[in-house]
Amino acid sequence: MNRIVVIGGGISGLAAAHRVLELNPAAQVTVLEASERLGGTIQTEQRDGFLLERGPDSFISEKPQAIALAKRLGLESRLIQTNEEYRRSFIVRDGRLRAVPEGFQLMAPSRMWPFITSDIFSLAGKVRMAADLLLPRKRANGTSDESLASFVRRRLGEEALARMAQPMVGGIYTADPETLSLRATLPRFLDMEQKHRSLILAMARQGRAQKTGTSGARYSLFLSFDQGMQVLVDPLTRINADFRVKTRVQRVTLDDRWRISTDQGEELEADAVCLALPAYVAAGLLNDVHERLAEKLRAIKYASTATINFG
Repeated sequence: MNRIVVIGGGISGLAAAHRVLELNPAAQVTVLEASERLGGTIQTEQRDGFLLERGPDSFISEKPQAIALAKRLGLESRLIQTNEEYRRSFIVRDGRLRAVPEGFQLMAPSRMWPFITSDIFSLAGKVRMAADLLLPRKRANGTSDESLASFVRRRLGEEALARMAQPMVGGIYTADPETLSLRATLPRFLDMEQKHRSLILAMARQGRAQKTGTSGARYSLFLSFDQGMQVLVDPLTRINADFRVKTRVQRVTLDDRWRISTDQGEELEADAVCLALPAYVAAGLLNDVHERLAEKLRAIKYASTATINFG
């Protein structure tokens, strides 16, 4: 396959184009982007001495692909971790910002005193969460999965889900915890249960291991770059590909080859097509190619989110 068309110039499309050229430097890669810029939701802005992120401000180190891409691009030295001095998140409850207890990782505490003194949870909620220390592990065959909501309710209770896990994880995945696969998003919590039985025990043991230097962990949970997430995008826009912005794909068909029609009056041919698009956009392009796949893509639910910078 020498002629590849990537539809969508966000981070997924750019990473896909980069990977194609890594595997086959002789490939002819064209990236089509409907908007006027590449990078999708990733956009960093410098203003009045502040570094502002218009989209994501970090990525999760548990998913190794982003770190691996940064290393292959020569960006490893520019990775930065969470600043321990300002490592605070807040939950809004009853109209007030309430600090997430120190040592609390998404859904379970690793330090007990900050958790006990937190005003996010009621006394009954704290007792129910502490029951995780006694609950047995769920029998699993190594490939088991359940929704995030089901897992948190089972291990930590309804209040832990409503007041902590849902807003914290929702801010990362912008998804309904009732339908969010834990195995696909945060598999380490399922693995913690199988290995340690209790999430709280697992968190505490990992904390001790990190302090003594025996955990092998190198990165914090969230990572970014010294000049913002745009650092990851910029080198991907300089690869040996044909980038076309302000070019919207109107139709995709397949006979002997892929044919892509754009709003610029062009019809491109390709040996392969990569749809690096939201599912509902991809669905519209696949109606004439694979109706059943288009229906499945159209059924995937999306939610919106807003990013607000304070300076």
